[in-house]
Amino acid sequence: MEAPAKLDRLERVTDLVLVLLDTRQPLTLDAIAHQVPGYPPEHSARRQAFERDKRLLRDEGIPVLTERLPGHEQYGYRIDRESFYLPDLDLEPDEQVALHLAVAGVHLGDPSGRDALLKLGAAGLGDVRPIASMVPPAALIELFEAVRTRATAGFAYRGELRQVAPVGLWFRFGHWYLVAWDLDRAAVRTFRVDRIEGEVARGESGGAEVPQDVDVEAALPDEPWEAEGEDRIEMRIRVDALEARRVADEVGRDKVVQRHEDGSLELALKVSSFASIRSWVLGLLDHATVTGPAAFRDELVAWLGGLTAPTAVPVTSGRPPSLVGEDAGDAAATRGAPGADTSRRLRRLLAVVGWLAQVGEAPIAEAARRFGMSEKELVAELELAACCGVPPYTPDTLMEIEVSEQSVRAFLPPEFGRPRRLTPAEGFAVAASARLLLAVPGSEDDALRRALAKLDAALGSREAVGLDVDAPEHLGAVREAVDRGGAIEIDYHSGSRDELTTRTVDPVQVVTIDGHWYLDAYCHRAGDMRRFRVDRIGAVRALDQPAASGAVRTRPMEEMFVPGPGALEVHLQLGRDAQWVPESVPVRAIARDGDGIVTDVVLDVSGMAWFERLLLQLGPAARVVSPPELTGLAAEAARRVLARYERTPD
Repeated sequence: MEAPAKLDRLERVTDLVLVLLDTRQPLTLDAIAHQVPGYPPEHSARRQAFERDKRLLRDEGIPVLTERLPGHEQYGYRIDRESFYLPDLDLEPDEQVALHLAVAGVHLGDPSGRDALLKLGAAGLGDVRPIASMVPPAALIELFEAVRTRATAGFAYRGELRQVAPVGLWFRFGHWYLVAWDLDRAAVRTFRVDRIEGEVARGESGGAEVPQDVDVEAALPDEPWEAEGEDRIEMRIRVDALEARRVADEVGRDKVVQRHEDGSLELALKVSSFASIRSWVLGLLDHATVTGPAAFRDELVAWLGGLTAPTAVPVTSGRPPSLVGEDAGDAAATRGAPGADTSRRLRRLLAVVGWLAQVGEAPIAEAARRFGMSEKELVAELELAACCGVPPYTPDTLMEIEVSEQSVRAFLPPEFGRPRRLTPAEGFAVAASARLLLAVPGSEDDALRRALAKLDAALGSREAVGLDVDAPEHLGAVREAVDRGGAIEIDYHSGSRDELTTRTVDPVQVVTIDGHWYLDAYCHRAGDMRRFRVDRIGAVRALDQPAASGAVRTRPMEEMFVPGPGALEVHLQLGRDAQWVPESVPVRAIARDGDGIVTDVVLDVSGMAWFERLLLQLGPAARVVSPPELTGLAAEAARRVLARYERTPD
């Protein structure tokens, strides 16, 4: 006798959703196992299977409530119908279109934005070209949910455990900052989110108490080197002629206290975080020197001197651990994570069912295209959905879905068509994407503002997220060039090679990526597409010549920084003070120790100046393992910068 076929877990969790939505009274585990096919008969195995399903549903934003009951089995479960669905957003047609375009137009590194749009009833997502990219650091989603739900949060920061009541999140200087009430210090503190170590532990909703007078914007640093502490010291920095214009635009011309005949300038900056200002100064390589105070100057010289030592102490010893590719690692994690595939399929199936509840009937080809599925895959999932329902699982209690060769028809309750509650990642995707586009200079999208206000009211995320987007000097000129068409000539200081060139380019698009503006253009000198950072463009001149016919193409956001054919594969060993590298730098592979600490990364390096900056900023927290010709690069760069200090008087 053959064993019965194993039930697809998707069918079980779909039945579970329908049963817990249908019940008006909480159901015990035994009652659930009796009503939902597929649970093991043995009690402990049944409990384990249900707990996995419950966790999966909650991770998908489905509010499974646990309620205490009298009797031997003291807990019952149900889904709160009011929390399962979003309130009626009452979006006008132009508001719906604006919201869909905004979320689809921002690349966030995962499908959360698309999933949110599918829940909100978006259409034609494939026709929207992203114009912005902002991949959030790992801790951001939990912090967003903590702000939204007024929960406390605990995390490790610079080696110390912090307990805070989060107040708001803000994107500034290319990084996310958390403004929070520090529960141990009884004071407002600001944390750079990508510097948070490990996971964030979020407390119960409503458990955070914050003084009424805390102002998020007022607590934010005006400059990244003002993010820590309250005592500020004036630091003087001299910047050479090559970087003078760009740096003055970046920090503000009011910080320039002297201009010299050779084109260099001197800045006066108020600094409370030496680590941050040191990183910024070293990012300018030998184009900047600290001139005072002497203590800061001496400390930076000592930092550089340490990199020139002939016998540097390695970050770790012994044979490096195996490195796993980022893509392969993600895929392995997905395969190994219990329920990951079921979560993806459930998320998509509920979106399909919600859409069918609205439209009633649709061609198979259109539905498959809309939800990014093959027609065969869609039909299989719909046939599974048609077997799902509530006891006694007779035809009148199953979801009525009819699939033919060319189309699908559904006769479903109207409430199935209501937008469902968003997960924290989806809620963040909507809030951040819309606010990012509204922060773009020149944005006057009233429909998007109205749509965002309605969604904020439904999500409770009105004050959770804020963004600042800079406007470099030549942003307007390159945007006009894209709209106008034709070639332009630009003076460009390459950050990867530290060289100034004049190039003829055919503009294609202007995008913002992690707080910086870029021009994608066909470069006549390179004979291919290139991406130019707009704040490094020194001049723009219109040319009376057409663009090279057929030569230009748009560049997908996921190809943000593609190494050139001459790129070197570099193995870099990292210490505990360098854990921010994988969050801030594109890496090909990562190795972690048993505690989850990143010990090694592999990255592609095509511009030595860029890599020199990274090594100087990392200092003793990093060591080049291979290739051999780059193991002394940090020392060489440090000696070159130190030579500037020997020539510059105190």
